[in-house]
Amino acid sequence: LYHQVALALLRECAKTGDWLCLKNIHLVVSWLTTLEKELFVLVPHPEFRLFLTCEPHTKFPSSLLESSLKVTFEAPPGVKKNLQRTYEAWTPQYVAQGNPLRAQLLFLLAWFHAVVQERRNYLPQGWSKFYEFSFADLRSAADIIDLGTREGRTPQWKYIHGLLENA
Repeated sequence: LYHQVALALLRECAKTGDWLCLKNIHLVVSWLTTLEKELFVLVPHPEFRLFLTCEPHTKFPSSLLESSLKVTFEAPPGVKKNLQRTYEAWTPQYVAQGNPLRAQLLFLLAWFHAVVQERRNYLPQGWSKFYEFSFADLRSAADIIDLGTREGRTPQWKYIHGLLENA
């Protein structure tokens, strides 16, 4: 009964361009293949949006995850520890050398590294595939920041993006 109501609402919202939120779908994992099939044949209005809320579940269809934009509501608890670990490996003198932009870029790099390391704990919900970003990768990226900001230069963003784009 509830499944039929959800599908009817899905069809109606897709047709009119409304937004629909289906909550706690981890409780109906067996029904998600039906939802996927329905989403595949829908021809939605351009303004239509579908939001799904769920908790991690081992039987959650990976194809549904891969075709979705994933949002989390709170930072994973290990991000702070990962940031601390990175800053413990960098001496205060290393972080302080150079201009303030360099220090800001190092913080952004440390934050990115911490988030990637933490999200690996949530496979497959955290990412659609496994990404490795080791401490060696962190060190290499920090070297690129050092080169890009040496002697107070403004980083060449185009080149840095090119270096990191396919990393």
